[in-house]
Amino acid sequence: MATSEEHDATRGATEGSRPEWAILTPDMRMQPLFDVVDEVIVAAEQIVQAVAKAEDYLVRCDSYVLARGINGVKSARILIGAGHWENATALARQLFELLVNMEHLGSFADRAEAQNLYNRFGFFQFFLAEFRRIEFEKGRGRPVETPWELGVKDQLENHCAEFKLPTRADGVVRWRSSWSGKTIRALAESSPDPMRVPQYELLFSAWSEQTHATPGVFAGDLFLKYEEEVIAEALAGIEGISPELLPPIGGAARRGVQTLSMATVLFMQLWQQLPNVTQSDSRRLGWLTRIKAFAGEKGLPIDE
Repeated sequence: MATSEEHDATRGATEGSRPEWAILTPDMRMQPLFDVVDEVIVAAEQIVQAVAKAEDYLVRCDSYVLARGINGVKSARILIGAGHWENATALARQLFELLVNMEHLGSFADRAEAQNLYNRFGFFQFFLAEFRRIEFEKGRGRPVETPWELGVKDQLENHCAEFKLPTRADGVVRWRSSWSGKTIRALAESSPDPMRVPQYELLFSAWSEQTHATPGVFAGDLFLKYEEEVIAEALAGIEGISPELLPPIGGAARRGVQTLSMATVLFMQLWQQLPNVTQSDSRRLGWLTRIKAFAGEKGLPIDE
């Protein structure tokens, strides 16, 4: 067990001399993008706070989704500020999944009923996850047949039948894997926005290595570092290039711009899919214009 002196030392390191990897200092070349993202986050958080005590069921549901999206884009901003664009790709992917699910939910003639189905599936997933956690604990020799375990089993057996699939021949119980009955690819293909399929391909194919930390991630890191160094060295030999312009946005920083731009645009589009919370349409257009202008300057056009 750590001593009080060790705890004090850890606290001092956290509050004072943070290790270099923990200092979330954004790349100053990306500051205009960080400024926009921060404005979006603050505005969205104000909306969530304004409806925190709302009694309307649909307002609360949409505010929960908005809050989840805020956490996603905020986390992506922190990671990219710390130079970890590859980890932020998983958050952009989560925002994309939230977006296509909300688009599909909004396609129902009765959105309120679709929301109820979505929420019922959420409760089902909670109890299924608890059941699997309990099974894991039992495998580790923990107590069995606790009141909570019995309650979880009762919920699954008697209140989640609508999500149960035919039992396999070997007796294994099967459950639906999504509330909509569609995969994320299918939701992207059925979206009214033609950008969803290309976005899906980028997030789930081109950036899959980053999400799953495959060997390609490490090879990619070497190339990205090399790319920035080559560009910086080339410009350093050109007369008239001032030192503050070096290095330009390239390599990992360039990927950071693309990832954070996409995550923020996906979040703003998610916000648009939530009719029961206040929208910021006029500000959204301004934010989008600034993001597209900044990304476009770096050779990374961002489509709405």
